[in-house]
Parts: sequence; C-alpha cells; structure tokens
Amino acid sequence: MTKEVLISIKGLQYQGPGGEQGSAEMIVSGDYYEKNGRRFLIYDEPGEEPEDPATHTMMKIDEDCVELTRKGYANVSMNFYKDRKNLCSYRMPFGNLTIGIDTEDIKLETPDDDTLKLDIFYKLDINYTFYSDCHMEIEVRSKAGGGAIFK
Repeated sequence: MTKEVLISIKGLQYQGPGGEQGSAEMIVSGDYYEKNGRRFLIYDEPGEEPEDPATHTMMKIDEDCVELTRKGYANVSMNFYKDRKNLCSYRMPFGNLTIGIDTEDIKLETPDDDTLKLDIFYKLDINYTFYSDCHMEIEVRSKAGGGAIFK
C-alpha cells in the first residue's frame, strides 16, 4: 500500500431497550505505513463546525490490538484489546469522562495490496455505566489506486 491513503470510518452504536441505532461516517485522507510488524494510520478529522480545529488521530494496528490516540478538541488514548476490557480517560473541555471499552472482536483483512479492512466490535461504558454496543468499520485504500474508491 502507498503512503498516501483514503480512509473510510463508519461507527455504529446500538443502545437502549429497543436497540436504537446511531451512526456516523467520514472519509478523510491520511498516511499509512508499517514499522516493526505494526500498521499505522495518521489523519486529521475536521471539526464539527468550520471554525473548529481539526483533531489529529493516530491508529496503531495489530491482529488483536488497536491503539487509537486523538489530540485536539478532545484528547484520548483508546486501546482495543481483543477479548479484554480497558479503561481510559476522555478529556473534554468541560471535564473528563471515564470510558470502558470491552472489545469482543477485531477483524483485520488485506484483500489486496492496496486495501486494508478493519472491523472492531466492542461494548462502551461511560462513567462505569453501559452506554452501547458498537461496531467501528475502517477501510483504507491507496490514493494511487484510482477508480472507485469505496464500494
């Protein structure tokens, strides 16, 4: 895969007694590289409003672990370890939230030389209270690949 990539990130949350679904999706450009057997993605997420600063994000990806670090409006280091629960502090301008991440599964695929697919299935707690079942779906493709970017 080339260094310059396009990254599609979809987040799904199922919460409440009826399993109401919430979702978010974005496509950003970023950088991809491999070092010491790990894969790295680095990208900036735009702010919610045009005047808001971007959030700088780095993902370190292994077969059964994904580390996500975000710096900007909110700062957090979230670790997704397959079959383990992990706590982190989500630092917001109005205060800190304690986030629990109980990762059920991580699926990593590389169907060809220019594509990486990553699925993370986890349960999310906020301040020690269950919040939602979540699924993060990430697809990375080389910018140089051309043609249809995401199917």
